Amino acid sequence: MGVQKTRTVSKEVLTNYLHKRGINHEYILEVDSVKYAQLIERKKIDTLYKHAYWWTQNHIQPVQVIYFEKATQRPIAAYFNCIAEVRGLTSMTWNKEQELEFFPPKTYTNWVDTLFSQEELFKTFNDMNGKEFEYKDDGTEYLIVLFYSLFVQKQSDNLIKEVNEHLQKCLNNNYQIYYVNMDNYFFKEVD
Repeated sequence: MGVQKTRTVSKEVLTNYLHKRGINHEYILEVDSVKYAQLIERKKIDTLYKHAYWWTQNHIQPVQVIYFEKATQRPIAAYFNCIAEVRGLTSMTWNKEQELEFFPPKTYTNWVDTLFSQEELFKTFNDMNGKEFEYKDDGTEYLIVLFYSLFVQKQSDNLIKEVNEHLQKCLNNNYQIYYVNMDNYFFKEVD
């Protein structure tokens, strides 16, 4: 499946990786390892949510995407590494049953949880210069947060490709997307 050893990644590595996929640097973020780990730990024991510990497991996967409706700041769809289907021997897809031919993505509305608010997630992001992320709404209707890791580059490549195709097909540029790298978080958690 193309899983590599976890490692830290630099600004140059991330921007080069995403620029090759046509992604502008202003949409490239990374998870602050300490803040994200603290958020995960806090939410595992949150008594407002039934099975909070189980839901947090979705958010510590190397590739995932969350669709937010900006008007409500609530997630309307989400999919994660663990629900991908194998396509061929070494590749995965989130569109095996044409889930990504519709908006919101068919079946992936069932996996939506409200465990993390949009604001809570934003507080765990840094820009590529290591500064805390400052969100600026661009006036579109939807916000997409796509998490990826280079230690699972094949799955990240597939997720980025499939999400971008889905958004172009179904939302016609009525969305704002951020690509959030998880490599440094996983390196810290594994080491």
